[in-house]
Amino acid sequence: MKRISILLIILALFSSCQDKKPSSSKTKENAVVNACNSVYYWKTTFRLQDEERKFLTDHKIQKLYLRFFDVSFDNDYYKPIPVPVATLQFIDSIPTYLKIIPTVFIVNELFNKCDMTGVDSLLVERIFKMSETNDVPNFNEIQIDCDWTKTTEIVYFDFLRRIRKRLDSTIKLSATIRLHQLNMLEPPVDKGVLMCYNTGGIRNPQTANSILSANDVALYSKKVKDYVLPLDVAYPTFSWAVWFQRGEFKALLRGLFSDNENLRQKKDNVYTVKEGFYQEGKYLAAGDEIRFETSDFNEILKVKKLVENQLSDYSIILYHLDSKSLSKYSYDEIKQIYSH
Repeated sequence: MKRISILLIILALFSSCQDKKPSSSKTKENAVVNACNSVYYWKTTFRLQDEERKFLTDHKIQKLYLRFFDVSFDNDYYKPIPVPVATLQFIDSIPTYLKIIPTVFIVNELFNKCDMTGVDSLLVERIFKMSETNDVPNFNEIQIDCDWTKTTEIVYFDFLRRIRKRLDSTIKLSATIRLHQLNMLEPPVDKGVLMCYNTGGIRNPQTANSILSANDVALYSKKVKDYVLPLDVAYPTFSWAVWFQRGEFKALLRGLFSDNENLRQKKDNVYTVKEGFYQEGKYLAAGDEIRFETSDFNEILKVKKLVENQLSDYSIILYHLDSKSLSKYSYDEIKQIYSH
């Protein structure tokens, strides 16, 4: 009885977003277009700034990996249950020239803590309902993003197989591949996206830049040519500040910058808090350290040389479509990153 109740709760949570039933026309598309400029959109509201629209046209972007929602777990019941969170709200319409790839991030711990029975069906249904309700152009690919591990591999791969069975034969299933996962079995999908970012230990105060380091990528790059799945490749364009207190990682701060008057440079990209202050609802105390990390253009080029000479017929994806982050690069720099 408890199992039936939990399934009903999960069904209600996943179905609460939209009511319209998707038409079958949404599944009818041609084969996936390869070797094109692409970009992720990873916000909770779809609203394009003028600069972002210009970026899409200037760089001839053809594919937009659009994060629809995340799947996390809810501990309010007698056992954790999977629930959709951070659902994308559509404010603007999607440019019709773009191919959309609905993307869903799934918290890895789900596959250890929760019963995932039926969640594959609910996830697919929710993607189609959101697409239909918000006039998302026809798509021919769905992407699942999950940082799976050895302990979740079997359950996660079985979950992917069930999703794949529920998709029309014209719709491909892709999955993100972290660098360390190149040493593991490949997931049962049609293709992967090699994520060339978040390569270092973000919680380690000795890490110079956890977003991207060619030295970190070099440890795994030789595995690319022998990887069974066809791969696209994704590069970062974002920045953030990493907050440490007495050597312990505390949080990521996205609105803090090195020119803050309460900070004093200690070395390179590491700063010390001079006087305590609040930032994004958190109190940074005197003596705390802030490591400012960015996606360095020259570092991206080094990584491109390590990875792309082992690939063929691949697309390049930037993470992500955000005018503030992208403004740090010139037109020519973005063009070089997209070059094959």
